[in-house]
Amino acid sequence: MLVPLLKATGSLELAKTELRWIQKELPRSKWTHAITRRSKLEPLQYILGTQPFGPLEILCERNVLIPRWETEEWVTKTAEVLGASSMKSLSILDACTGSGCIPLLLKYLLPQAQIQAFDFSEDAISLSSRNMEHTGLQVHFWKQDLFGFKVTGELPSVDLVTSNPPYIPEEDYKKPVTLNGPEMSVRKYEPREALVGHLEFYKSLVDKMILPLKAKGLVFELGYEDQAMETAKNLPCGWSCGRYIDSANNLRCVVAWEDGSSMESLKHLVNGGYVESGK
Repeated sequence: MLVPLLKATGSLELAKTELRWIQKELPRSKWTHAITRRSKLEPLQYILGTQPFGPLEILCERNVLIPRWETEEWVTKTAEVLGASSMKSLSILDACTGSGCIPLLLKYLLPQAQIQAFDFSEDAISLSSRNMEHTGLQVHFWKQDLFGFKVTGELPSVDLVTSNPPYIPEEDYKKPVTLNGPEMSVRKYEPREALVGHLEFYKSLVDKMILPLKAKGLVFELGYEDQAMETAKNLPCGWSCGRYIDSANNLRCVVAWEDGSSMESLKHLVNGGYVESGK
């Protein structure tokens, strides 16, 4: 059983770990089929159907991005910072929500918060809604395209906007793994539309959401310095903008807040210096 898994993982230790997961999570009758699927590089999360995300178990399925530990880390730290503040009420909106892992973990960690989330993908909204039921947490999910986002009277005021948008530029998505391109399993199985994007997403997040909603803070996952700069460039005067570096020492988020607002506590997330707006 280990040989096919070794082909997928490239490591005997990882192969043993994945075999234990398969044997623990699936009935014996499905082990052989699961190992065959994994040998073809299909992500283990799609095979098992779940992925831990903080204390939550998030359902996973093809056509929706798999939650990553890097995302779990910044969401947890964001909740810690906000939970330590003296805010009596909190409204959060998550864009490009995918499986719903971000708003659901925020709701678990900040039960007093009112949280909404959207995605343009029918598959994502279907899965995020099922994850809401699976976790027993209350988040409002709806289908919406970021680039066509319009503020309506039905949407309450928002304090914080979060997002893990597509942030891999097209040219980098096509690079081989040896040149820091995505893993073959990612390219082969995970939805391209949830991965490929660049500056246009960060500009739209500010122009379509932060400004018209009069939000006071933001935390956006990213992968490149110019995405942080694009965010800062489009923010109005009176905002501060910084970088969050993850525990693997990679630039992971751009964090920003309106100075003097209820979201100023987000400054405690900044550990990679501030981003100049260029204004």
